[in-house]
Amino acid sequence: MGVYWCPDSGVLVSKGINIEWDGLDEFQKFLKETPGIVRRDVEAGLVQEGENIMGVSKQRTPVDLGPLKASGHVKLPKTKRGETDVTLAYGTDYALAVHERVSRPVTSGPVFHRVGQAKFLESAMKDAARGFGARMKRRVLDRLIRRRAR
Repeated sequence: MGVYWCPDSGVLVSKGINIEWDGLDEFQKFLKETPGIVRRDVEAGLVQEGENIMGVSKQRTPVDLGPLKASGHVKLPKTKRGETDVTLAYGTDYALAVHERVSRPVTSGPVFHRVGQAKFLESAMKDAARGFGARMKRRVLDRLIRRRAR
């Protein structure tokens, strides 16, 4: 009977009779930790995605209105019952009003910001929605591959 060694996976296969795994203890530990590891990878990917969205949003924020731009932030992820949330927010009392301000009273016509635009966070999130799944998949897989290579 032939014995086959797969150097990439560390598996020694003896024609269907026996399989020995080089580093089995390490692999079992990896499998045991994987749900937590993947969750942390997803959380990290979502935070990175949030930071990218916030960066675009800040570029669109009307900056002539005080500390609005500087107050934009991404909160740490919260995972509960398998769902992970990352919150993007602006921390001024007038952020919502500026964000939603797309027109003046009916008689005055539309609002024109000298810099930036209304709906600065919403538009950045809508733009980021395209390709979101593929970016997240790539981020999580890249982190898993880097961890396995260590």
